[in-house]
Amino acid sequence: MKRILTAISVLVALGQVHAAERRMVSDEQLAAFFKSTTYVVTTNDNIIFDAFLNDAVRRLWTATPYKVVGLAEFDALRTGEGNSFLMLTKVTESKDKLKRPYLYLSLLMGSKEAETSLDLMAEVASAPLACESVEGDVPTLMLNPMVMFVQKHAENLKEKSFKDRVVASFQQRLQAYNYNMPQLKGKTIYVCKSDVNAKVNIREMEAEHGNLFRFVEKDDIARVVSEREANAAIAFTVYPQGSEKGAYGYKMIMDTDGALYYYYYESKPKNFLLQKNDFDMIVNSSK
Repeated sequence: MKRILTAISVLVALGQVHAAERRMVSDEQLAAFFKSTTYVVTTNDNIIFDAFLNDAVRRLWTATPYKVVGLAEFDALRTGEGNSFLMLTKVTESKDKLKRPYLYLSLLMGSKEAETSLDLMAEVASAPLACESVEGDVPTLMLNPMVMFVQKHAENLKEKSFKDRVVASFQQRLQAYNYNMPQLKGKTIYVCKSDVNAKVNIREMEAEHGNLFRFVEKDDIARVVSEREANAAIAFTVYPQGSEKGAYGYKMIMDTDGALYYYYYESKPKNFLLQKNDFDMIVNSSK
């Protein structure tokens, strides 16, 4: 069970209702999305993130016409059932006693019920982008690929690419993309060293699978993403610092054009970083 807090602190009163699961978009709502104007909601709470989001949408958004709006406009538009919204949402796990927020990039449809709770806005696409830093910053390293991913996901739903693989569970929904792992063959997967469990011998991994994995620093990841390096994919993790029982960690591999190949969520903090079994699964699937 998840609870959507809000895009920003000013709207916190809207996110107090719990939802068993985020509502999946219906066929009718999905059709409405492709005919809609997508409102890109800026937070006004983090001007750096707002600038990165605006830039990413300006360069990469092609699914629909779009307009950048602030909080007052969002408040007026969110109940419109023909409106769509690209926004940063804060999500907490109901089992997490510390209520640590996860930051999702979400593509949502307006709803009359949204006047009561953001939980009642149907999800076109949503994926964990980051957790807030201790200083309250929003990491933007994977924002560009994520902006492309939510559009690809909407298109995949439209084309019914998943067949019966998409499940109702919010946690498990993106695991349908694990069927794409064989498509990693021929790609270079960049892995930030800080995302790798200390028990993994990076030197041995590079010696044995150097044609598939490249272990680098965060600045190298930023360059690969910025340059949209051909045949490059990024392995990354999302989890709260100081994790204890009740938290979740997410492991993903996404290419620089927003295609998702690998998605797993973990409930045990010891498994939040990339493990040897993660690398083994990727190697075996991409042979």
